[in-house]
Amino acid sequence: MLGRWNAAPRLALAYQLSEASQLSAAYGQFYQTPANDLLLSAHGNDALRFERADHYLLTFQRIRADRTLRVEGYYKNYDHLTRFDAATQFQPTAYQSTGRGYARGLDFFYRDRKTVKNLDYWVSYGLLDTRRQQRTDPVLAVPTFAARHNLSLVGKYWVGKLHTLVGATYGYTSPRLSYDPSFRAVRTPSFQDLSMNFSYVTSIKRNLTIVHVSCSNLLGRENVFGYRYGAAPSDQGTYQRVSVTPSAPRMVFVVLMVSINKARPADTSVAPE
Repeated sequence: MLGRWNAAPRLALAYQLSEASQLSAAYGQFYQTPANDLLLSAHGNDALRFERADHYLLTFQRIRADRTLRVEGYYKNYDHLTRFDAATQFQPTAYQSTGRGYARGLDFFYRDRKTVKNLDYWVSYGLLDTRRQQRTDPVLAVPTFAARHNLSLVGKYWVGKLHTLVGATYGYTSPRLSYDPSFRAVRTPSFQDLSMNFSYVTSIKRNLTIVHVSCSNLLGRENVFGYRYGAAPSDQGTYQRVSVTPSAPRMVFVVLMVSINKARPADTSVAPE
């Protein structure tokens, strides 16, 4: 489509600090063609280039006694992002590969299957600072899909006497930006979700059987993914907006799983993986 080629060198190094821990670093160049809608609009424009990202990563990982700790810092530099003027978006020559941007952040992950018997839990957290100038952005701006803070808590507990695995997940995403047609920024509320699930392990005619029930957004929180704006401003110069929300406040999922295996009876004394 672009009539171009590229080479994408990548390098990864790892150093073993001890039997349980490792420090690693990586660098790489990554390329992608502009999105299909941009290629279609800019058909015949020989100025478009591959969009490029340079990645730099430094990772520490320690795995010992059923405990895992991983911390990763990264920096990404974006170049040759596709830009165009909304007023001339139907002219192929309006599209240029002059956009740029960056992303930098820290990811943290910890998992523990040792401290409490029959309990498996993990915590993940991501800190992100990013800005890009692409498409019709007049300046470097935070993308609407990017949240500065992301937190996830997951736990699973096996109740042996009841042959039941109980699980819960809590997710938090900090407010994200949304831009109206005049490029004025507003923030969505934070995204929060508490979900639970139960898996009962039994057998039907000596076949392993699992009855699984899960419910997302248990508290029925009204999360907002973003906003849709009107095409024209009001007399006060503001754009009317409509919130983009889930089609239903929560979802309940019930399933019966039977593993047909005549070789041996089902063992319901241990937790399913």
